[in-house]
Formats: sequence, structure tokens, C-alpha cells
Amino acid sequence: MSEAALLQLHNISKAFGGVQALKDVSLTVEPGEVHAVIGENGAGKSTLMKIIAGALQPDSGDIIFNGKRVEFSGPRDASQLGIAIVYQEPVFFPQLSVVENFYLGEEIKTRSGALDWAAMTEGAAVALQRMTLPSRILRDTMDELSLGTQQLVLIARGIHKKARLLILDEPTSILSQAETDTLFRTIKELQTEGVSVLYISHRISEIFQIADRISVLRDGELVSQLDPDDATEDKLIAAMSGRAISAAVYRPRSFNNKEPILQVRNISRLGYYQDVSFNLRPGEVLGLYGLVGAGRSEVARAIFGEMPAEQGVIRLDGKEVTLRNAREAIRHGIVYVPEDRRVQGLFPIRAIRDNLTAGLLGKVTAAFGLIKRQAERELAHRQAERLQVKASSIFAPVSSLSGGNQQKVVLGRGLLHNPRILLLDEPTRGIDVGTKAQIHELIMSLAEQGVAILLISSDLPEVLALADNVLIMHEGRMTGYLHREDANEEEILRLALGLESQANNRIQAEVRV
Repeated sequence: MSEAALLQLHNISKAFGGVQALKDVSLTVEPGEVHAVIGENGAGKSTLMKIIAGALQPDSGDIIFNGKRVEFSGPRDASQLGIAIVYQEPVFFPQLSVVENFYLGEEIKTRSGALDWAAMTEGAAVALQRMTLPSRILRDTMDELSLGTQQLVLIARGIHKKARLLILDEPTSILSQAETDTLFRTIKELQTEGVSVLYISHRISEIFQIADRISVLRDGELVSQLDPDDATEDKLIAAMSGRAISAAVYRPRSFNNKEPILQVRNISRLGYYQDVSFNLRPGEVLGLYGLVGAGRSEVARAIFGEMPAEQGVIRLDGKEVTLRNAREAIRHGIVYVPEDRRVQGLFPIRAIRDNLTAGLLGKVTAAFGLIKRQAERELAHRQAERLQVKASSIFAPVSSLSGGNQQKVVLGRGLLHNPRILLLDEPTRGIDVGTKAQIHELIMSLAEQGVAILLISSDLPEVLALADNVLIMHEGRMTGYLHREDANEEEILRLALGLESQANNRIQAEVRV
């Protein structure tokens, strides 16, 4: 190990109950280095980062920071030494303003003891500028911002704290390409200033673009350290999984001779989407693509009754319906798996069992409203096994699971409703290649069973691998509808940017019928 290393980890181990999360992990981070840590969900990445950031204490092993052995009793200890972390699932107070979240617990005060709003606003504005964010958002509450902007604000906050080591856990999973470019430019600037970055990502292409060194975790152990110049995508995937994983390959399905189960006609909601129309048939996977702010999630939520359209018509099995809430949508066989699993999809303090069976009490309720606990346990256990949820027990809190396994729980609960129409909003965001392959196989299998699927994804290869047709949106408007044979990355991106397409002009009329 380098004597000049900023961070040295020696034989770090951590167990939760009977589950060994980390076993004798040792690695170094040099000053000004971008050190990528990759691995499947459940490999121990998040646990390791939380130990470095002081949120968890190791069972054994040593942490040496800037040449001195350190022990952290909590995140504040690590922060005071210059370690900042931005978690995969953004952590903030949604009802507080951007500037309040920036300085929470570290407020600047005047000599009289009052909050120095001018100084805090000025400091936060400088940090936001570095991430090309406008200072006008400083007074906005965090829940008024897009997910991507929330993430950039939290990264800016980490940088503002003058961190010597910045830990970024899946930082681009909710960022647009432009936002990702801004982040990468900022990371390069930080490197020149001597700041080190621990970078966790499942996007292997990003790893090659940004990392100076790559450490691979598998089942809690460090199994490989590679120079990006000596690594290949196949080599990294094999190290992560211990097995070869094939990318999803499109499987043709026969559904064109079937009547649409869902017809959306000219739906609009002011400020979100306008004049959107499409058909969805049993067994069809319709990809819905667009850049951040295109209105994709809002369209899905309109179909699910969470954000009803102000104009237009939705028909199910040829009959016009008005869906006023999620309960009505589920009763009609529509299930929505949301993008933000932490806020919209999970009850973090409850057990995996409770999260799987939430909203399904009718299946596990006896007379007088009593819950049949045995039936509930069996139902949850079967679904956890079906989706290969990695957990010590279905009674473990769902917050203890990795992001990929949390996503499986959200999916699993939705599938227990036996949906006819499944609305999937970024179903593989922030998960590893192995879990992603499992979810891809599940989507294709459900389609082959006749489930109609609307797939919202920012991952173009994913859309092209799974979708029979692709609907493209730009700034709330439908700009394209492409049959599979006409769809490619270039064509889809052109339409997502609002540019013209001959293929689109020929096909778009079909969804107006």
C-alpha cells in the first residue's frame, strides 16, 4: 500500500445477524484518484461506503485516513475529517429549501446568533454554479425539484463541505446525459484539486470513462482490482458475478391480431403532457422514452389514476373509463411500479413480508378482519423466492436490502395483484447487471403470458432489447412512435430531442386511430 494514500482499509469485516456483508476487505485510495467500486447488488458496496462515511462501524479491521488510524462514532466524525457521501437514494428534508438542506446542522450565524442567510445563500450559490445549477432554486423546497436536480444539489453540498474524499453511490442513476456530463467535468476538476472520489456504479461504460482504478466486490469479498486499460466489460461482469451474463435479446411475440386492452387518446394535463395517444395490446411491450422532464412518468400516473388527465380519453377493453385513484386502477387490473422506490414504493421501516403483502390483505384476511399470519408469511415467502430476493429472512427490514433487492420487492408486490396492464417506470435504475438480467427475463416472460407492459426507461439498449414498439416524448409532447424495425438509438434520440424523423412521420398516424 502507498504510504501517501489518503485512505487505507485493512481487513474490514461486517456482519448483520447471520449474514456476512463484508469479509476482510482491503483497499487504498490515492489523493486525486477516482477509485471505482463495483459489484452486484448485495455484494457489500453500500455497507463498505457507510463504514468509510461513519454511518456504520466495522466488526473488525482498520481505517487509516491521511496516515492516521481513525474510528468513527458517527457520520459527523467522518465529515469533520473531510469525508462526504452522496447516497444512491437521495437523503434530504423535502419540505426545507435548498439552502436550508445545504447547511442543515452546520448553519452560519451572525455575531448576534441569528442565521446568516446572506452568507449561506452566497456559499450555496457558488457550489450550485459549479454544477451549472441556477441560484434561483435556492429558495425552492427540495420536493419541488426534479430527481436529477435533487441529486446534483446533494453532490454540490458534498463538494461545498471541502471534502478530501467524496463518495458517490450510483450518482448518475437519475441524471440525464447533460447532467452526467456536468458531473464528470466537475469530478475532473476536483481531481486537479487533489480531491479523491470513491465512485460506485453499475454502468460499466461510465467506469471506463471516469475511473483510474477499479475494485470488484462479490459476496462481501474483494475479488479483483483492475486498471481500466487492462479491463474489458466481459472481464468485469465475470468478476462481479462469478458467471457469464448475457445481455437481453429480443424475443418476437404475436399480439398484432389482438384488440387493444388499453387505448389512450389525446390526453393532456397542463404543464406536464399534451395530446398523447397510443394503443397497448395484450402481450405487447411498449417502450416509452424521453429525456428528463419529457412527461413520461406523468403519463403513466395518469393511466394509474394518480395524476388524472384534464382532457382526453382512456379506454379499457374498448370502454371509456375514468380512473380517479390507484385503487380503481388496480381493480381494473392496472399496476404501476414507480421510479422512486424509496419514496413511492416502499415502507422502509417495515419488514420485507409487510412490503410484499401491503395492499393485499384481502388474500390473507380471515373473519372479523383478522390477518392470517401464516397465509401472509407463505405468500411473501413464495414471492421472495420467485424473484430471488437476497435477504436473511422475510422479517428483515426492507431498508436493509440492496437497491436491486428492494426493486424486486416492489415488483413482487405489484405482481401479486395479477396485473393485466403493468406500468414499469425505470424498473432497472441503479441495479447490477445480474439483477437487471433477471428483471429483463421477467418482463419478457410476463409479456409472453399476455400481460400488456408500458416500459418507461432511460436505458436505450434496454428499450431496444425489450420493446415491440417505442413511443418517444419531448417536453410533454409525443414526438414519435416507432415500430421495432424502424427503431434504433440514433432515431430515438433525434425524436427525444424534438428533431424531425421521416420514419416517425410515416408511422405516427397509426396511434391516432
